[in-house]
Amino acid sequence: MPSALLKQVEAAVRQYCEQIKNSPEARLQSRKAFYKKYGDASHDGKMGLGNSELAFMTWEARTVLQPKTGSMWWSAVNLHFIYLSELGAQAREAGVPTAELPVPAQLWVQFIDEPGSRSWYRAHNASIIDGYLRYPNLAGRETRPEQIFINMVLYRLLYAQALVEGVDSIFPKLGRILGNPRGDAVAFITHLDGYYPAHYPMNQHEIAMVLGKAHNLEELGVRILDDVLIEPELSTLYEQASAWNQQPALMHFIAGHRPAYPDGIPIPHERHGCFIGMLAAIYRWMLRGASHIIVKIRNKANKPS
Repeated sequence: MPSALLKQVEAAVRQYCEQIKNSPEARLQSRKAFYKKYGDASHDGKMGLGNSELAFMTWEARTVLQPKTGSMWWSAVNLHFIYLSELGAQAREAGVPTAELPVPAQLWVQFIDEPGSRSWYRAHNASIIDGYLRYPNLAGRETRPEQIFINMVLYRLLYAQALVEGVDSIFPKLGRILGNPRGDAVAFITHLDGYYPAHYPMNQHEIAMVLGKAHNLEELGVRILDDVLIEPELSTLYEQASAWNQQPALMHFIAGHRPAYPDGIPIPHERHGCFIGMLAAIYRWMLRGASHIIVKIRNKANKPS
């Protein structure tokens, strides 16, 4: 049973979210204010640990959060995300015991107390996953290409977290750069239509990019990221992410080693060609070889002298 104090904070946060609900700009300003207070923001306009989130949310504000033309699913998930982070922050300031809060809000408290890349990813991704869990009915109203894209966004986010969580990689320095929430990688990638469409609903060219049918250089970059680097280890990624983010129900979003949100039906692989399949096989071989070497080095380092 929630305490009276927690109920009071919850009501205040719900009212706050209602006030910013219909304005993408107000949502953006809300997150900027949050990171100025808690994200180690600087005086040069950088938002510290909020840089990558705000870059992504700027893309959302241009496209899926537009009040008249945007997506009900994207809007609901984004607002729920804001609610959970504000709930954690305001509950902490009001003195609500952390254990009374839902898990994502607890992780935001941990982030505020110990800010860093890992604590940020756990708070952020737990909140996003919570939104996916909360609104599968709205996702079900999206077109199939939009649903495929929603799955792509999720596994790219989990992959970025894996780079920070210390999962073995054959490119560890590159991983730390790409996964760093302080960096500019997300700001760059969200301006590439192949990765993040410029329109909602997507136009025919953007749908072709998502389905792997555009046959251009930008699509090749997308396929290398998704099909070569991420998808061969997708089941392991979701399993690990469910533990990092304390969201065991994340495993409902994958079936038969394929993304399966929102209905549990695996999304067929429409994009593999011989070249991409060969690259994926080579990458798996390199990754496993690198993992064996890393394990040997760790065992040697931990061996008593």
